[in-house]
Amino acid sequence: MTIRATTSRRYARCVLPTRCALLALFSIGVWACGTPSADHTAEIDSLATNTPRFLSVTAGRQFTCALDDSGTTWCWGSNRHGQLGLGDTLDRFVPTRLQHSVPFARIVAGETHVCAVDTLSALHCWGDNREYALGDSAVRVQARPSTVPVRAVRAVAAGARFTCVIDRQDHSLCWGSDRHGERGDGGGTSSPTAEPTRVKTAVPFVSLVAGHTHACGLTASGAAWCWGDGRALGNGTLLYRDAPVEVLGERVFSSLSAGESVTCGIADDAYAWCWGIALEGQLGQGSQPRPNSFAPAQVMGSTSFQTLAAGLHRVCGLDTDGLAWCWGSNYNGALGNGTGASEPAPVRVAGDRRYIALASGDFHACALDEQGAAWCWGENTDARGGGALGDGTVRSRAVPTRVAAPSSN
Repeated sequence: MTIRATTSRRYARCVLPTRCALLALFSIGVWACGTPSADHTAEIDSLATNTPRFLSVTAGRQFTCALDDSGTTWCWGSNRHGQLGLGDTLDRFVPTRLQHSVPFARIVAGETHVCAVDTLSALHCWGDNREYALGDSAVRVQARPSTVPVRAVRAVAAGARFTCVIDRQDHSLCWGSDRHGERGDGGGTSSPTAEPTRVKTAVPFVSLVAGHTHACGLTASGAAWCWGDGRALGNGTLLYRDAPVEVLGERVFSSLSAGESVTCGIADDAYAWCWGIALEGQLGQGSQPRPNSFAPAQVMGSTSFQTLAAGLHRVCGLDTDGLAWCWGSNYNGALGNGTGASEPAPVRVAGDRRYIALASGDFHACALDEQGAAWCWGENTDARGGGALGDGTVRSRAVPTRVAAPSSN
């Protein structure tokens, strides 16, 4: 998931932490504060030996987390709000292992918080709790995983400052911010709460996704329903909704992904459809000017997709062969195609590497190859912190770069 962009962020000063200065100075084929690289592979194998075998990856604002094949969590990047779960607020520039006693089975990142479901179906969250996205009203920051009192969680989604789950009774519950009706309880907008509230729907969902200030659920029949910020609900209007509304078109979806003011889904024919704001081409329509669409519109081209990951003004996806594509904003190389130009239609991420998993953060993305190694591209530092690419530097990359060897602390 990812989130708000402001003009001032584009002019953020690069700050190089002392402990990674030598690595940054001797790195090649990188972007520094938006300067494009000439290198087209940016592989740093010497930094990536002995890495864990990752099975899943998630990304938030300037940070990334991944689960390995033992259920261990590794995180890297910005840590201002304790979102790396390491017990402090220090940034990390390579994968660093979290301490948790029960293996995790699924992990999702919000803007600056993370939640994970363990192998016993218990929910754990950590990071930014300013609007109670962690389900705890007692603290503002939780720098280590903390158990949330929701039983037998089957699915979890993390938005900017809210969290939603599906419990063992197939009830959808949300807590945290409700500025745009993102809790979906039908009670209008209200103050933040740490108490899980039931989403007002008569149709049970089998999966959930969360964007910046909206969420969507998918039914067993493939129908999509959304609530919250009206720009990305797909029901033909701009009005916020405090309870789920059905996405127009009666289209059958196999999966959904939500970013800031955009939602995308893969239909049963494997084509991608998006709806919401088209500020920088993130709807993939390939048109100039780029019209907004408040109902599903098919992404340009004939590519069949298996996975989509919506971020901030940008969407990436894996096709059915495992090749990565991105479209929308290319700020600091976020499309991974080696250029700096935004693209209103899907373009191939550089290289012929095949991936099994993909995540989009604010202005960066990460993917896992068939061997379980992580590769990241895009922005690697901003005014809030750095290291989201995990390559030991704070320099942005315009093409996929292999994540460095891990640290245990």
